[in-house]
Amino acid sequence: MAEPVTYRRRRNAISRTEREWRVEEDALVSRGTSGRDRRYRWSDIVSVRLLRDPAPARPWRYVFELQPKHARKIVIDNAHYTGERLFEERSESYTPFVRAAVARWAEVHPKGRALIGETPKRYFFLTIAALLGLGALAYAIVAIPTPLDSLSYAIVIKLGVILLMLPFFWRAVIKAIPRGVAPDEIPERALPPNSNRG
Repeated sequence: MAEPVTYRRRRNAISRTEREWRVEEDALVSRGTSGRDRRYRWSDIVSVRLLRDPAPARPWRYVFELQPKHARKIVIDNAHYTGERLFEERSESYTPFVRAAVARWAEVHPKGRALIGETPKRYFFLTIAALLGLGALAYAIVAIPTPLDSLSYAIVIKLGVILLMLPFFWRAVIKAIPRGVAPDEIPERALPPNSNRG
């Protein structure tokens, strides 16, 4: 690897300066305010995850998570803090950095899979919430009086509406299932739009 791919950003108001992240041959290297390097060896990183994770003032936010064996999760996003709760999108440098990091991680972990989307635990709770929402909507359709109630076949129409909602619900649930993909097959939706060529 000739020239290390780098990415810089300031995380929040507490951060005094930008932190630099560098993809090197043997490790992901972080350099903060002190100027000292912290190295996370690729062999020690057990998983990587890519997801779209909008936040207040950052509806365009994408996140890259790396989980080292014996350290806290590393979370890197495409948002650079500029001050006064304002953020700048840095997708142009974020996307090539993420692609380089995932590629280097994949070389060390040839059978590794990049996780895309929600964590299994969060997915479980989101599915429960969606199921409860669907149940409440179905109950409202049946229980709330409508002009259709004067028709003799109103219950059949309401039941039909509820049944028509089920395929849309299951399609959304199946589409959101957390899954791993080969590092060279990362879908476009896992990285910021207009920077995926990076």
